[in-house]
Amino acid sequence: MIATMNQEPAMAGDDGQVRLPINAVERETGVSKELLRMWERRYGFPTPERDAQGDRIYAMAQVNRLRLLRRLIDQGFRPGKIIALPMAELEQLLQARGKDRREDFPELEHELIAMLKSDDTTRIRDYLGHQLIKLGLQRFILDFLQHANVIVGDAWARGDIEVHEEHLFTEQVQSIVRHAIGGLNPATQAPRIMLTTPPEEGHTLGMLMVEALLRLDNIDVVCYGAQMPVREVAQAALKNKMHIVAISFSASCPATRAIEYLEELRFRLPLALDIWAGGAALRSTRRSVEAVQFLHELSALRQAVQAWQRTHPTRLDTGRHS
Repeated sequence: MIATMNQEPAMAGDDGQVRLPINAVERETGVSKELLRMWERRYGFPTPERDAQGDRIYAMAQVNRLRLLRRLIDQGFRPGKIIALPMAELEQLLQARGKDRREDFPELEHELIAMLKSDDTTRIRDYLGHQLIKLGLQRFILDFLQHANVIVGDAWARGDIEVHEEHLFTEQVQSIVRHAIGGLNPATQAPRIMLTTPPEEGHTLGMLMVEALLRLDNIDVVCYGAQMPVREVAQAALKNKMHIVAISFSASCPATRAIEYLEELRFRLPLALDIWAGGAALRSTRRSVEAVQFLHELSALRQAVQAWQRTHPTRLDTGRHS
């Protein structure tokens, strides 16, 4: 018997192959337990076995397949269209999506993977810091980080790097971006935007990237961190006189749950307070929510802010914290 990162026991089946419990699968693949169960019911995959206590356990072949599915869904594929495809076709789709990035940035993939495999925290931090200084914060987010995130995610999905190496990259990126945001002048322009994620949604890098771009445009944005229930979001938005609430949903969040969250939030907030939503979970749904704007790309963020400003000639209330 071996152990996973959090010392949860993995176990060998009768065939000698390792099985992982559902908590470990969620951590290793980025697919939530709720989504794993939903796919099992709806699509017949994954097909877990049961341990002696009746709990779900997953063969490593299924874990590897789930990694690929997660990456493809992150890139806009719909689960129902790809979940039944053979492993070879999933790998081809991922390779095809990554081909343009490798051609546009032939050295970036090699540099990133080599650094992450070294597990040298100082080297990784210095490399990212150099890129930030060279490019400036806006280009670092749009021209470097968007591509780097996908390259690192694809490398993890292929098994070229371990999950702890992907986490190390994410933590170092978040650290230097937060530091850069802290060095910006106080914002003076409306709208006042609240950023957060729903409960059980711990992915915050995308939200941090949004915060950085908005602050560079002198927009008053307040990040409330992750995992806020609808009731708390509504209370905070009203109490602090927000103009917009922006919610991020990663691919680990079922699209159905994201829609339900947005519908309840829309019900609790006045229509004069806008709601924006984005993230990989919403790329795979055709559903919409009345009076909620979906933003699927970072490039759409500035246009959305400018459109709001044209219709809301509002000055920022700089005395709101007094």
